[in-house]
Amino acid sequence: MRGCASIKSDNERLACYDALSKSLDARAEDIFGQEQKRIVEEAPEQITAQVKAIQKGAYGKAIIVLDNGQVWRQNDSGRILWDAGDSVVVERGLFGSFFMKSTGGGRKIRVKRER
Repeated sequence: MRGCASIKSDNERLACYDALSKSLDARAEDIFGQEQKRIVEEAPEQITAQVKAIQKGAYGKAIIVLDNGQVWRQNDSGRILWDAGDSVVVERGLFGSFFMKSTGGGRKIRVKRER
């Protein structure tokens, strides 16, 4: 889109946007019904980040704020012994689930992304 926006001539700029629109329509039809597959293909299998803060949520479940701005809520009843500054790995599980564990190893907990 930025390439099209930089074109000075109105007719050439419009032709550029029209071509871009047609390619987006074709792409949308190609992925129809496989949107989740596309998201999974583009997303990494795991991320590593540092714990910025850990808060207590409802029912004693942890709310974990990472240094990358993500907020994850614990979904199981496992105990965590992490503190701010600890490094964790968030990895993809089956059926859209996610797990978090210390980079040093140990037990992992089931988590869900809040933000």
